Amino acid sequence: MKLFAQRGGRPSLRVQSGMTLVEVAVALAIAGLLVGGIINGYNYCTRSSQKAALNQAANATAMERIEETRCAIWDTTVPTNQLVSANFPDKVVTLDLAGSGSITTLATNRTQITQISANPPLMRIRVDCIWRYKGALITNTIETCRAPRQ
Repeated sequence: MKLFAQRGGRPSLRVQSGMTLVEVAVALAIAGLLVGGIINGYNYCTRSSQKAALNQAANATAMERIEETRCAIWDTTVPTNQLVSANFPDKVVTLDLAGSGSITTLATNRTQITQISANPPLMRIRVDCIWRYKGALITNTIETCRAPRQ
């Protein structure tokens, strides 16, 4: 701040540098926009990480069902076939989020088993994990093929 001396040796108030009311209002507006952007960015990151965690949990539960179908007996040398859709009904599971407290998200695992070919014998196994996030239905799908005695 520069002060210029007037006749009596006292500084003049007119020549003191400072900020006007318009400059202060513009600075506050810029600061408000900055803080608002930071808060919106934080909220977006929080929602994105929660959705990614739910997506990963849905994939894990669908993979569990794939492993269950791999354990089913299917042998063409003896007439034993446990690898049918009736043995794997729809299953409601809870998508587990570590450290989320009381937030629970339910999902439904739907298993479809169809025969691709008889010679060579080959089955297609498809597991859909259907869950809801912010009102929208989301489906995670895992497909695999299986031959007898695998």
